[in-house]
Amino acid sequence: MALAAQLPGRLDLALRRGDEFASLLDFSIDLTGYTFTASVRSRLTGAVVATPTITAVNLALGQINLALTELQTSSLAVGDYDWSLVWSAPGTVTRTALAGIVEVSP
Repeated sequence: MALAAQLPGRLDLALRRGDEFASLLDFSIDLTGYTFTASVRSRLTGAVVATPTITAVNLALGQINLALTELQTSSLAVGDYDWSLVWSAPGTVTRTALAGIVEVSP
């Protein structure tokens, strides 16, 4: 029997506590009309500890920017967190597009 998997892509992030963080994400598909949400969560409790800002760079080319401010990264203790990016396509299709670990160093 064939198995069809629909899992998010894996993208681990690493940053220094107190530094601004930004990363260009390029999906190479037209994201026009999509909406995005992202969260950084405690690996122990699952509570959201930071909400990255998502900005469009070029949706027609599939490019968005994921960012955390200095204030947001300063509030994170050194350690590992889970993060995910969810997109909603035009209509009702919602999927976790990316997920991984955020490593915060001193």
